[in-house]
Amino acid sequence: MHELHDLIKIIRKKGQRSLQLVNFNFRKKETSKDNLLYQGIINEAFQSDDEASEKLFGADPGNRNYRNAKSRLKHKLLNHLFFLDYEKDIYTLFQQTRYESERTLQQAKILTTENADEIAQKILPALIRTTREFEMYDILIPAMELVKNYHSRQGKITPFLEVRDELAKFRLKHRAFQASEDLYYDTLVHIHKSVSAQKRVLDSIPKTIEQIYHIAERVESEAIKIIGHKLSILYYHLNWDYDKSLELCSHLEDQYLNRPNSEIKVDLNQKSIIFTKLYAYIYTEEVIEGIPYAKRKQALFKTSHDDWFTFMEYYILLLFKAEQYKEATKVFRKVRTNKNFNNQPEDVKERWGMYRVNLIYFSDAKILSWGFDLDEFLSTRPDFSKEHSYLNIASLVIQSMFLLRQGDIRKFKECVKWIVDYKSPHLDKRNNYRSSVFIRLLEIIIEKEFDFDLIQEKGTLYYQKLTDTKIPVDLETEMEVVPYERLWLHILRILKTNKAYVHYQFYNAQAM
Repeated sequence: MHELHDLIKIIRKKGQRSLQLVNFNFRKKETSKDNLLYQGIINEAFQSDDEASEKLFGADPGNRNYRNAKSRLKHKLLNHLFFLDYEKDIYTLFQQTRYESERTLQQAKILTTENADEIAQKILPALIRTTREFEMYDILIPAMELVKNYHSRQGKITPFLEVRDELAKFRLKHRAFQASEDLYYDTLVHIHKSVSAQKRVLDSIPKTIEQIYHIAERVESEAIKIIGHKLSILYYHLNWDYDKSLELCSHLEDQYLNRPNSEIKVDLNQKSIIFTKLYAYIYTEEVIEGIPYAKRKQALFKTSHDDWFTFMEYYILLLFKAEQYKEATKVFRKVRTNKNFNNQPEDVKERWGMYRVNLIYFSDAKILSWGFDLDEFLSTRPDFSKEHSYLNIASLVIQSMFLLRQGDIRKFKECVKWIVDYKSPHLDKRNNYRSSVFIRLLEIIIEKEFDFDLIQEKGTLYYQKLTDTKIPVDLETEMEVVPYERLWLHILRILKTNKAYVHYQFYNAQAM
């Protein structure tokens, strides 16, 4: 009971700030403007400051009352950071432990400052055991210092010396951990600075990784080893070495991650590893392993979260690689019927529009054709915004495929001319190399007047460039739904078998 008395005494002596929190219970009638602002944002009634200030105050965003309401809401939201629920299953055991440990350390510091050492010393041993196990040195060391200093004030020499000696060992480990983090972030800043800075640092990354692994082995630290693993994955990605990336990610899953979130004890993001593997499967076209892997991991992503849409995009691209169009149609329908689809960024929705058109072409899925006007699509030149201009080529490519299959020679020529005209000012060969090669193949079709033999012969060199140059595709800079080399083989089949081109070649030869 005396501990409760001491705690109450501290609270009453210091008093308590008025803690303002947001009202999450929408059934409770709210009149305060800051809570109304919160509810309006959550309900998507306010998309901008202009809308919010006009609706709440009938004024512009510079209005003092509106600015005060925004400030109060921000203050309340910051207060909520101290009451986050980290026990939810979306958080790993490592994340839960770090949050709780930071909170416990702060409690111990306050108790020590308020001369309630005895209470602080009762909560510190468990904190020290936990943070030692999870190698959270930034929390462990100040916790041990509180214990050491307490023994010093009590004149307890033996426990003081024991903690001091142990503390010295963990300080060495902490310095090793900090040195490893410095190596990691010193590399990261150059990678993210610019392409040229990235190239300059690339050759030195293996040595940096080796240094980090060496430090981890010397001080026997799993946490430091994880830093080395993260940098290794990044290095493999930069070098397009996706076989090694898959190997390392699989190792990390087997050793640390193939378990419920509540059991993951390392600082690794399970979903990030999954995305890395899926991207590698797409690049290597390892669909036999990639598709079953995606099916197994799908349950980890909740349909209400944005990362579910990212996962499904990787999944459908794998299915396109495998030419499993029926299954891809099912994935598309799941995404389009998701109630959160319309809340996705515009470029995400536009990309799914491209997946739909490709599915209509390759699978002739009637259910996807409902509400889709093919004639309108083929007669409209795409004009996506500058930020999403990469979608223009994706749209034009699939338009040309439809026109070629229909045997509409005149419109096909017009479409290819438009693509070529668009390419020169808009496509950078360094970032759009594969698209540039494929466009050259489309030009050859026109140049050789749809003559299958001549087109096949002339196109061999460029087709080989596509098969030899597997450049990873960034979904936000270039869009290649179906691999270009596969599209080319499809084109050759059309030219060889479609009567329109057989007749065209015959009459063209007669005219010559």
